[in-house]
Amino acid sequence: MTKGPLYLTRSALIAVIVHVVVFALFIVGFQMKPKSSQAVFDPINIVKAEVIDGAAIEQEKKKIRDEEQTRERKKREQEQRKQREAEQKKKQQQAAEKRKEEERQAEVKQAVEEKRVAEDKAKKASQAREKAELEKKQAEQDKKKAEQELAKAEEAKEKAEQERIKAEENAQKLAEQLKKQEQAKRHAEKEVEQKRLDAILEQEDADMRAEQERAAKAARQQELNTLQSQYIGAIQSEVTSRWRKPPGVDTNNAFCKVRIKQAIGGYIEEVSIMKCEGGNDQFRRSVEEAVWKSDPLPAPPDDDVFLREFILNFNPG
Repeated sequence: MTKGPLYLTRSALIAVIVHVVVFALFIVGFQMKPKSSQAVFDPINIVKAEVIDGAAIEQEKKKIRDEEQTRERKKREQEQRKQREAEQKKKQQQAAEKRKEEERQAEVKQAVEEKRVAEDKAKKASQAREKAELEKKQAEQDKKKAEQELAKAEEAKEKAEQERIKAEENAQKLAEQLKKQEQAKRHAEKEVEQKRLDAILEQEDADMRAEQERAAKAARQQELNTLQSQYIGAIQSEVTSRWRKPPGVDTNNAFCKVRIKQAIGGYIEEVSIMKCEGGNDQFRRSVEEAVWKSDPLPAPPDDDVFLREFILNFNPG
């Protein structure tokens, strides 16, 4: 912004100087024409005029420059003043805008606060209404509950009275039952005592019968033992009677255990020599042949002493 006006000022200054010079030359030329009729040249005056005119021009130039500088300075000062005023105005405007913004924010904040307070009040009022409704409902419920409890208490009282009457009736019935039970108990005790006596008698009879049975079994067992001994003796006698001493064999100290298996009727099914002492193989074979020759074996004196399988001790001596 400063260079533009300065450039125009210098151009204007040059133009002014040129005009001044031309004007001065014109004047000088005008003054010189009358004198030329009197004399052709006046060198001293011409030089003086030129010198004077040059100094005037320089002075004029200086004056023009000074004026131009003064105008430029004033213009700059004016521009600086305008700039300061503009800046001051801008600052004032910014401050005003800031105050306005602060006021607006304060208003917004106040509005928000008022809205919050109003909302809090509304919320508290709503909560108070809800609380009042809840308390009202709770009071109604408490009243209803109290009425129900009172009704239950009346029912319980009536039920208790009925139960008391029923308890008295039950107590009377129980007393009658206890009396009947006592009578039944005494009757049962008599029956138990009678049964105990009967059981004692029955036990004594059972013990007597068991003793008799034991005695009979013992006698029978003794009889069977005797019959079995006789039975085995008869078999031994039969086998001994069928035995024939092998020639040249010493049988004085000979002895054999023979396992015999027979069927009903005394028919021999199997004969095996279990052990023999003394004698030799001929003696063993002679004992086995004697058993087979005794087939069928003698019948038992009693069927209870019959032996399906038994050991026969054969001693020829």
